[in-house]
Amino acid sequence: MKKTVSVSGALLLALVPAISGCSSSTGGIAAPAAGVTPAGGALPIKASGKALAFRANAKNTASINSYTNLPTSQHAILQARILEKSKAGGIQIAGSADVDKNPSTAQGTNPALVSAFSADTLKNGTAIAGMKDAKGNIYFENGNFGDAQASNETASLSSVGVYNIYDKNSKLVDQIVMKHGTTIRYREGKDGDPTATYAVGYIGNNTTNMPASGMATYKGFMESGTSVYDDNGTMQQMGLRGGKVELTADFGAGKVTGGVSGAQFVTYKGNNMVVLNKNITGLNIKADITGAEYTGTATLVDANKKAIGTTSSNEAIGAFFGDGAAETAAAYLIEGKAPIDGQNRDYIMSGGIGAVKK
Repeated sequence: MKKTVSVSGALLLALVPAISGCSSSTGGIAAPAAGVTPAGGALPIKASGKALAFRANAKNTASINSYTNLPTSQHAILQARILEKSKAGGIQIAGSADVDKNPSTAQGTNPALVSAFSADTLKNGTAIAGMKDAKGNIYFENGNFGDAQASNETASLSSVGVYNIYDKNSKLVDQIVMKHGTTIRYREGKDGDPTATYAVGYIGNNTTNMPASGMATYKGFMESGTSVYDDNGTMQQMGLRGGKVELTADFGAGKVTGGVSGAQFVTYKGNNMVVLNKNITGLNIKADITGAEYTGTATLVDANKKAIGTTSSNEAIGAFFGDGAAETAAAYLIEGKAPIDGQNRDYIMSGGIGAVKK
C-alpha cells in the first residue's frame, strides 16, 4: 500500500498493535485513498523473497471487519521476549495475488485473492500456516511492483512499496516508488492460541546482473513491524520517528551499511508523543553481500553510531532488485535491553526498509 508522511525526508512510524494499510489500523483490508488511479501494475502477481520471523506470547482474536464485512484477525503481543525465531538468514517466503471475481463492495479498486506461505519452519520446528486466497486488495501506482493488503480469521499481511513525502503545508515533495519489489509485514495466530508468529521481509525480482565494483546510495523509507518494550508488564509500542533512511552498497568490498539517522526514539501515550531515550537517534545496519542478497546485523545507535543497550539477538537481511541493483529492501529483528523511558527495559524491534538508487 502507499504510505504518506508529512515531514520531508522522514520515515513513517507505525505505532499500532495490528498491521495497518494506507487508510486502516484495524489489521483488516484497507481501501485505496480517494482519487487514486491505479497505474503501471496488473494482476496476477507471483513473487518470492525472505523474511525474519519469530514467535511470542500473544492474544489472538478473530472478528469481522466493520468496514469490509470480511474476516480479520488481531495478534496483540504480550511479552517482549522471543520464544522461537527463524534460522540465521531468515526463511524463504512466497506469495501470489489474483483477481477476485466475487469481491465485496468495500474491497477496493483492485480486489484480489491473496496467498502467502513458507516451506521453512522456525528453529524449533514451528511451521508457518500462511494464508490461502484471503480476500484483499492490491495497490498500484506509477508502475510499482504491487502492494497487497489482506486479512482473514488467522492472519494479516501488509506490504508497502510506494511512499509519499509531504511538507508541512501538505504539498507533495517526493515519492519513493519500488518497481521491482516490496516490503512485507505478516502476523498469524488462531483465535485463542497463546502465541503468535510475526514476520517482516520482502518479495521481488532479485537482480541478475549485480555490479562487481563501485558504490551506490539508496534513498528509502522504513516500515515498523512488531516493535514493543516492556513497561512493567504492559507492552508499549515504540519506534523511530523522523530522520533519514539511507543504505550504501560497496559492491567491490561486498558490504552494505547505513539505516536510519537523525531520528527520535518515541512512543505515543494517548495523543502525546513521548521521547523514550533522547540518545537513541538511529538504526545501524552492517551486512555482507553474497550474490544479490546480504546478511548482517542491525543495532539501535546514538548520533555517533555507538550501540545503545545490549542485544541477545540482532539480525538484518536484504536483497537487491531490478537491473543493475536499481533497488534494495531489507528487514531487521532485534531483541535486547536498553534504557527506555527511564528504566533498563526488555524490547523487541522489527521492521523493513525499501529504497531506490539515487
